Amino acid sequence: MLQSTVLKSVHAEGVALHSGRRVSIALHPADPGSGVRFRRVDLADSNMIEARPGNVVDARLGVRLRNEAGAEAMTVEHFLAAASLLGLDNVLVDIDAAELPIFDGSLCQFAQMIDEAGLAVQNVARRTIAVREALRVEDGDRFVEIAPSSQRRIDMTIDYPAAAIGWRRVTLDPDDPTQRKRIINARTFCTLSDIEGMRARGFALGGSLDNAIVVDGGRIINEAPLRDAEEFALHKTADLIGDLALVGARVEGAVTAHKTGHELNTRLARRIAALDPA
Repeated sequence: MLQSTVLKSVHAEGVALHSGRRVSIALHPADPGSGVRFRRVDLADSNMIEARPGNVVDARLGVRLRNEAGAEAMTVEHFLAAASLLGLDNVLVDIDAAELPIFDGSLCQFAQMIDEAGLAVQNVARRTIAVREALRVEDGDRFVEIAPSSQRRIDMTIDYPAAAIGWRRVTLDPDDPTQRKRIINARTFCTLSDIEGMRARGFALGGSLDNAIVVDGGRIINEAPLRDAEEFALHKTADLIGDLALVGARVEGAVTAHKTGHELNTRLARRIAALDPA
């Protein structure tokens, strides 16, 4: 497998989930081996932030990256997931604020941007990490692990008190085009009580029914139906793929996740990256 970058530059605008600001994002071609880098065009100096596990400084309400100079890029997981699923290795991502746009809460518009830009194959082998022994991180009954496997697979289980979500399980092959499309289409979600708590702390100021599925007990508040019967578990799978994309390599192994989240996912990404620190 060879590395790839975007064939041409593309641009889009949208609302940031937490700040509520209108923000822009642009994708540009990048050199082989450079990976995904976020460039804060609103900052004059030290504005390049590499997408790698060592730059994660917060993973509670999304993934926040910070470089040594203090420049940040946050809510990066959806773009990283789209890039990983579509085979985009190297790209320079310009953003004019600390947070990427949320768009409709899924990976769709990021995937559309990549499709619009096109992929240019680069004559350098894609970095691959094949897991040789099981790695696991856990917190109580929550865990995520990766084990050796000749095929990439994700087995995701979620379990929420809200009856509208409840217990769900999906087993997916991220390299299968049909299953990949299901993951890309799945939107983020939260409960009505989550929104109240987040906004009290200054988060989710840009959240709405246009960019998230909102549930209240046994009902879904959005008028539009779910895009997939397993949309909740599919989106958690998208988050996991984006978090593990921080490794900066194609990771070969079977992932099993139970009630996981960004914090556990990024901890596993650090463990995997340590296998091949190049």
